[in-house]
Amino acid sequence: MATELISLGILFLCAIIGGVIAAKFKQPAVFGMLFIGAVIGPSSLNLVRDMSMIRMMADFGAILILFIVGLEFDVSKIMKLGARSIIIGLLKFAIVLFFGYQTTLLLGFSVKVALFVGVILSFSSTVVVVKVLEQKDMFSRKEVPLLVAVLIIEDIIAVFALTFFSGIKDSSTNLLSTFEHIIFSVAILIFAYYLMLKILRFGISIILKNNSDESVLTFLSLGIGALFSYFAASLGLTPSAGAFLAGSLIASLPNAKEYGKAIHPYALIFTSIFFISMGTLVDFNGIQSNIALITALLITVLVSRFVAVGFLTFLLANFKNEQPFFSSIAMISVGEFSLLVAKESEKFGLGIDLVTITAAIIFISAIVMSIGINYSENIHSKFNSKIPIKSRVRLDRISSYMRKLFDQTEIENFFTKKLRSESKLAFVLTIIATFTFFLLRRVSLVIKQNFHYLVWYAFYLASLALMLFILNLVYKRFKEIYNTMSVILTNVDSSRNLKKCKRILNNLLLSLLLFFSAMLFPFVIFALSLAPWTNIIPFVLVFISFYYMKNLVMLINNNSSFAPSYTASVAAAKL
Repeated sequence: MATELISLGILFLCAIIGGVIAAKFKQPAVFGMLFIGAVIGPSSLNLVRDMSMIRMMADFGAILILFIVGLEFDVSKIMKLGARSIIIGLLKFAIVLFFGYQTTLLLGFSVKVALFVGVILSFSSTVVVVKVLEQKDMFSRKEVPLLVAVLIIEDIIAVFALTFFSGIKDSSTNLLSTFEHIIFSVAILIFAYYLMLKILRFGISIILKNNSDESVLTFLSLGIGALFSYFAASLGLTPSAGAFLAGSLIASLPNAKEYGKAIHPYALIFTSIFFISMGTLVDFNGIQSNIALITALLITVLVSRFVAVGFLTFLLANFKNEQPFFSSIAMISVGEFSLLVAKESEKFGLGIDLVTITAAIIFISAIVMSIGINYSENIHSKFNSKIPIKSRVRLDRISSYMRKLFDQTEIENFFTKKLRSESKLAFVLTIIATFTFFLLRRVSLVIKQNFHYLVWYAFYLASLALMLFILNLVYKRFKEIYNTMSVILTNVDSSRNLKKCKRILNNLLLSLLLFFSAMLFPFVIFALSLAPWTNIIPFVLVFISFYYMKNLVMLINNNSSFAPSYTASVAAAKL
């Protein structure tokens, strides 16, 4: 007991020292925590030796980090995020993942290591981005709201990534069984979330009437967090996923800010301990032996951020001049979720210390971001002078076109309201179809083992009919979304031609679908344990997507070949 108390006391003392170090150099507290943790850890001064206690504190801190993140995720606010930020967030994650994956493969590592590295590099640090921009008086820039929205999307993706990796018990787990397990577990967890939401909204007023002490809010928040974390763990998921939902549950309650204030001091303590604990796991010998990999991955982070953030914000958000470069540099720092993913990789026995590598990348990338953010205008002027004027004009035209398209989707009118309602319905039906498939599969296996073959065959036919019916409903909803998007596009394209707009939409959707599938194909290679030669498939998909992108650009730049035969009003009448 004495050893544990001494180790815990050292951790708390070093949390203060780490905070002072970070403040001294005007950097986020994460820097100081990771640095001081590495210094006092077993690979350096060896002041903290109880590794079981350190790992327990790291796990506890990880749960509280996800709980705090969840406090910012009121479901109603998430639904208000624009399509622009959602698409940029998804594509940014996918592009950086693909860059990291391919770089790691080229360096001779396995598919499993490459996938984890790709996911690790994909997340930017919300803490570092917000803190650095505030310290440099840049938080009021007009690019920041979109960047924050993208960071929110990334945090949601990170929870899904952690859930995916935690749902795989080992590297040889069957893919279909894994997805079945994850889907049923997540479905049960979400059902518990909505049930608890109804109960709390009814019972919270009763609790506060009898006791208005702030400690009640604290213990209630912590109790819900602990309950959902345990529930997620009992379902075979990472406890962090349950903590995230618990935080979101609190955020959806009336007077949610009061709960956040009540829990903040305690959360601050244990999240600080998390970063220090993760720092103690850093092995300086591991950094030295993997210096080539760390260097290559840092270069990959820089290049992929400029492609995934700079180009996407220019193309989809119409950022001009130095804005795409500012956005790219602001998102360079690798995030705290990456440490959680690295820690999750330990159970796979990859033969490489990803926690140490991730900590080093987080530290260095955050410093690069903090220094480089001041030079976005200089980088823009040097880069811009090398782009031919003709290419620049074409890119500006496409960027302006895409901005108008997204602006049209955000205008409140009959068609945009219909688009949102149909999208929500299509999403719900897709979830129902997926859940129904796995439910029917599970029941089918039970019937096959315990009943006559004819009973199983009848159930199989009935299940097939039910799935076809649900899929038909999904198809109809997506068809309505497609038709509505075509009409909205007639208000963007100067030709006002519905036929042309449908061609533009076809090429846009096909290029996005193929490109996104290519970027996420590493998950398929990992899950199905495909042969190394299959890595050529995503490159083929990218090549085909570029073909459709080329057609899209030609259609946007060429308005003369289509006579304006259908206006938006005529198209609306046809719907």
